Formats: sequence, C-alpha cells, structure tokens
Amino acid sequence: MISIRKATSDLDKMAEMLETITASFEQSIRSTGQYAIEFNANDAEVFRRHLETLREQLAASTDPDAWKSIEASFRGELRDYRDKGAERLKKLRGEIKAAAEAMQVFGDLVNSSAADHEVQIRTAMDRLAGLAASAGLAEMREGIGTAITVISKSVDSMRSSHQVALAQMRDEIRLLHMQIDVERRSAYMDRATGVWNRQKLDSHINALIASDEPFCLLLVCVRNLKHLDRRHSKSLIAGALKALLQRFAVMLGDNVVIGRWNEEHFVAILEDSSSAVGVSRQAQARLSGSYSVQENGLSHSVMLQAQTGIVERQPGISETALQQKLLQMSQALNGC
Repeated sequence: MISIRKATSDLDKMAEMLETITASFEQSIRSTGQYAIEFNANDAEVFRRHLETLREQLAASTDPDAWKSIEASFRGELRDYRDKGAERLKKLRGEIKAAAEAMQVFGDLVNSSAADHEVQIRTAMDRLAGLAASAGLAEMREGIGTAITVISKSVDSMRSSHQVALAQMRDEIRLLHMQIDVERRSAYMDRATGVWNRQKLDSHINALIASDEPFCLLLVCVRNLKHLDRRHSKSLIAGALKALLQRFAVMLGDNVVIGRWNEEHFVAILEDSSSAVGVSRQAQARLSGSYSVQENGLSHSVMLQAQTGIVERQPGISETALQQKLLQMSQALNGC
C-alpha cells in the first residue's frame, strides 16, 4: 500500500511539474511576442501571429515529439526575426551614415557659397552705414538704418532657405543613388539564393583568365534538388539553399566569390589552389544534411545532398577549355 501511495504521489508531482513547465513555456512564448522590438510593424505582426499559433499548439499537445517540433519552430521564429532586425539595422546604419556624409558635403558647399554672398552684401551695408553716419539729415540716417536691418534679415533668410533647398536636393540624389545601386546589384544576382548569377560569374572568371593567373573552381552539386519539389514548397527549397550557401560562405570567408552556375550547381572561386582539396572535402561533409527552414510560423526540415568537385585552371588554359572541364565535372557529380 505504501509503495502504491508513493507511486501515486510521484505521478501527481510529475503531472504537476509537467503542467508548470507547460505553462512556463507557454508564457515564455507569449512574452516573447509581447516584448518583441518592432523594427517593422508588419514583421512584428507576422512574428506575433506565428508565436500565437505555436502557443495554441503547445496548449493542446501532450506528445513529446510535438513539443520538440514546437521548440524547433520557436527557435526558428526567433532566428528569422533576429535576422530581419539585423538586416534592417544594417540598412538604417547605412542610411544614417550616407545622410551624415551628404549633410557634411552640403554644409561645406552652402557655407562656402553663402560666405561669398555675405561678404559682398555686408560690404554694401558697411558703405551704407558710413553714409548714414556722415549725412546730416535725420531722415536719411533712419532710412539707411532701416535698409541695413532689412538687408541683414534677407541675408539670414537667404542662407537658411539655401541650406534647406540644397539639403533636400542632396537627399533626393542620395536616394536615387541607393536605388541605382540596388538595381545594379539585382542585375547580377541570382534572385532565389542571393549569390552571383551565371552571367556575373562567367564575367569574373573571364577577367581572371585574362590575367593568366592560376585559380581553382570549387563546384558544389545539390544532387536531390530536382526531387525536393515533390515534398516541399518553392519557398522552403529556396530557404534551404540560402542556408546552405550561407554556411558555405562562412566556411570559405568573406573574400571568396560564390555564384550559381546552373540550377543544381554552385561555384566558388578559390585563388589559392593549394588548399582546394581539403576545402572540398570539408564542404562536402558540412553542406550535406538537414536544414531547418521556417514557413508560416512552423519549422520544416529540408534534406540536401551536396557533392563537391574541383576544377583547376592553370596558365594558358582558355575559357572554352575551362567551361568544358566545368561541364564534365558537373555531369560527373550528378552521376555520383
């Protein structure tokens, strides 16, 4: 009897503890949404809506696997919101820096221009002031004094309006330059992944060939990419590819160029061929696997199969020969 009572008591304690943990986790999700920093109102609203969905799922679930899925989704939502916030802060810092530089230039230009006008007008005012002091008529003194006051106010008003007008024009020019830069970058970026497209990649490779320097091309083949659309949406597949390429970029470093050679193949340009074999093996080991991607507030696991290969370019090898070697390597990776 004692053992039965003890077992019952332990079960009650475990049930109470489970209830407390569930309530705590649920409250953590709710508080995360309530106190999220609003970098953007729409992003914050979507973030809170996804968290509320997770909270409702948590309240209705008792299965440990469901808890693990909710935990993964919760972490994924936090990660995505952090990345969006970091991107918006980076953009804001860039805009503030550009605006400060623009205002500095405006200030220098306006001060230089305004100073020239001010010298000329104040010279004329000094002459008027001398005339007023030497004339004998009180009315002339009063009239000239009034003119001096009016001209002084006009100078101040002209300088102020000049500064505002120039600042507005400069800010418009800055925004136009930013828009042009965005359009220019988008022209050579792969829209789905954010890396260089084939045109830009070939252009960079041709520039290296023109200098006749040796370099190495590290080819990454995502072998199961064509079959993923049977199980996942396009946004999930794109998210998984972006995650793979981000991992690839971190592994290679900031100065390495990465581009999309075709639908399934990505190319990294390594100027140091001595470590290419080791890098290729490391990339194949680290890039293959499951990638956690968020969609509609839920975390999904997308499995990517990556195969790598190396194509070396020695001095004297033409563009045509190099492209042929790349094609042969891509076919070999697909058939592995």
